[in-house]
Amino acid sequence: MRILKQISRLAAPALLAALLLAPCSHAVAKAIPTEPDCISRGFPHETSDLAPDPGLIFGTLDNGLRYVLKQNGEPKNRVALYLNVQAGSLHENERQRGLAHYLEHMLFNGSEHYPPGTLVRYFQSIGMDFGADTNAHTGYDETVYKLVLPAADEKTLTDGLVVLADYARGALLPEAEVERERGVIFSEKRSRNSAAARARKAQLAFDFAGTLVAERDPIGTDETLTAADAALLRSFYDAWYRPGNMIVVMVGDMDVKLAERLLREHFAGLAAAPEVAPVCPDYGRPANKPLDALHVAEPELGYTEISLATVAPAPPGPDNLARETAMIHRYLAQVLLNNRLEQLEREPGSPISKSATYSGEFARVFRYSLVSARAEAADWERGLKLLHRTLEQALRRGFTEAELARGKKEVLAMLEKAAQTEESRDSRE
Repeated sequence: MRILKQISRLAAPALLAALLLAPCSHAVAKAIPTEPDCISRGFPHETSDLAPDPGLIFGTLDNGLRYVLKQNGEPKNRVALYLNVQAGSLHENERQRGLAHYLEHMLFNGSEHYPPGTLVRYFQSIGMDFGADTNAHTGYDETVYKLVLPAADEKTLTDGLVVLADYARGALLPEAEVERERGVIFSEKRSRNSAAARARKAQLAFDFAGTLVAERDPIGTDETLTAADAALLRSFYDAWYRPGNMIVVMVGDMDVKLAERLLREHFAGLAAAPEVAPVCPDYGRPANKPLDALHVAEPELGYTEISLATVAPAPPGPDNLARETAMIHRYLAQVLLNNRLEQLEREPGSPISKSATYSGEFARVFRYSLVSARAEAADWERGLKLLHRTLEQALRRGFTEAELARGKKEVLAMLEKAAQTEESRDSRE
């Protein structure tokens, strides 16, 4: 409710400055001496003046593994389980480019309790759909494994936790499976090579020049994927798949006390690989360059997109009321700028369409702000000038009280709807 009051009191002048300038970061808890500083630990509320949702149960095992549990009734008798490994492509070294994603694939192909070829058959035997009910994704700063269990009884919860614990520290990585999966990885890499993906990667590399983001596309390089073997994959697995760098999340129509007991039983005995320590990455710094331009020619794209972007480091700090207030102000600034751009789109002869404004964290290390729109190929220059002029006017003159009042109503309506529909939220979300 304090955030709602902050919005209702907010005045119009200079609001958009928050969009591009205010820092946003995650909390860092007290360091565990045996782990390097880059290993994620603790919970944000431990260093905050904000209380967490009382419906959440937080815990940390002696081995450092953290967990979060929540009872939630939708959908009925279903439980969503997640293993969040706080490591992704940014944690790879030069020889490992693409291994975080390769490893994600390999964990479905043989583990301590599920030999190669048996895990998917097990999922299907209990009515789970591979893809919808069990899946995973690899990003720049995390790898997440997902299970949606078809029941909440003790056996089903136990089976699900056995699978997650196998992902965490039970990977077999047989050489034959590594070789077999290589073709799948290359097929996925080819399928991602669309015009839109190429343009997006080119822009990301340009915007984040000087940082690891520009060099660590999660899909990896042909050289690394060709050379990958069980030993190379194991080097990444043992370094980063360690209990202190993992979070287990369980949300669903379950007995949380039973879930907590079972979780402790199956994860308390996990240990990091002996004598293997992760090497903390140097994320780099955004190149300190004057206004620069990128042009990417992709005739297959079918449209011309123009954008203005800026990148800056995200200084660390606690997730407290001041930070959350700054975040909601930035979001409100985005709403106001989006509303203004939508009005310009509707004017006769407007050179832009599908405009958008975004500002937020990237991999919890950088702040990324973007204003974009589409234009006809022959009219891109007029569209770019309109984008620049609109942003400059907002930065120099702010917004009108009428614009602010409309934006407040939209944000408040969104927050009130979220509060009103809390009981019907889906566990998988």
